[in-house]
Amino acid sequence: MRALCAVAAALVATAPALAATPTPPPTIYRVISRPLCSELHQHIAPAIGMMLQNDATIKKSPDLFSQFNASALYGQDAGTAGISSNGTQGGGETSGDAAAGTLNSSQNIALLGMENLIRPIANNIIAIETLLDTPALLQGTGQPDDDKQLQVIREQLLKALATQNASLDIISGFVDTQQMADLQHAGEEYISNIAQPDVKTGGGTPAPDPLTTNPNYAGLPPNPYDIDLANVPGLTLGYNPVTRLLDALHWTMSQTADRENAAAKAVLASAAVCRNVQLVSPSPAP
Repeated sequence: MRALCAVAAALVATAPALAATPTPPPTIYRVISRPLCSELHQHIAPAIGMMLQNDATIKKSPDLFSQFNASALYGQDAGTAGISSNGTQGGGETSGDAAAGTLNSSQNIALLGMENLIRPIANNIIAIETLLDTPALLQGTGQPDDDKQLQVIREQLLKALATQNASLDIISGFVDTQQMADLQHAGEEYISNIAQPDVKTGGGTPAPDPLTTNPNYAGLPPNPYDIDLANVPGLTLGYNPVTRLLDALHWTMSQTADRENAAAKAVLASAAVCRNVQLVSPSPAP
C-alpha cells in the first residue's frame, strides 16, 4: 500500500504544470460499436457470470450427498438416541427421526443444505435463458459475420446450461423424493401403539413395518416387475442408490466443465476481435 502511494505521489510530482492558456473547445466523440461487441458486453458476459455462480453452487452438492450417505449409516438422532421403541433406555441408534418420518437429524441437515442450493441455481438458469433468447441473438443483428460468431457462442453456452440443468434435476429430484417419503412415513412408529389388537376378537390392524418402506418410491407404488439392483451380480456388495446419484452428479459436472471450455474458446476469439477494433470518430463541437 505504501509503495503504491509513493508511486502515485511521484506521478503527481512529475506531472507538467498547466500553462495559463485558454481552454480549447470540447471535442465530441461518437463511438461506433460492432453488434458482436455489444452483445458480448450486454448479454454474453452476464450469462457467463451467472453460469460460473452455478458452478460454485453445484460444486457444494457432492459433499452434501456424501454427508447424507454417511448419516444414513452412522447418523443418530439426538432426540431419540438410546431410547427403544417402548420408551425405555437402550443402546442402539435410530435410523429415523421418531417424530419426522424416515430421516435422522444429520440427514435432515444434509437435505436442507441441498434444498438451499436449488433456488439460486434455478433463478440463474432462468436468467441465462432470458439473456440468450434476446432478439439480436435469435433473429440476428444484420451483420452476417457477427451473427455467425454469436450463434456459435450461444449454442456452446446452451449446451453447458443443459448439463447444469441436469445437475439441478438430480439435486431437486432427490430432495423432493426424500421429503415426500419423510412426510408419507411420518408417525409410523406410533401406529403400533394406537392400533392395538382387539383382545376380545383377536383381530386388529397390523402396523406397517418402517424397515420395509423404501423412500425412493415415495408416493408411488413400486412396479411389481422391478428388478432389485441389490440382487444383480456385481452390485450386491455396497449398492446404494444415493451413490448412483452422486456418480451421475459428478458426470454432469464434468460435462459442464468440458462444454464451458468449448464456449470459452469461442468467446475469447470474439473478444480478441473486439479489442482490435477501434471505431472512434472524433468530430469538433459546433
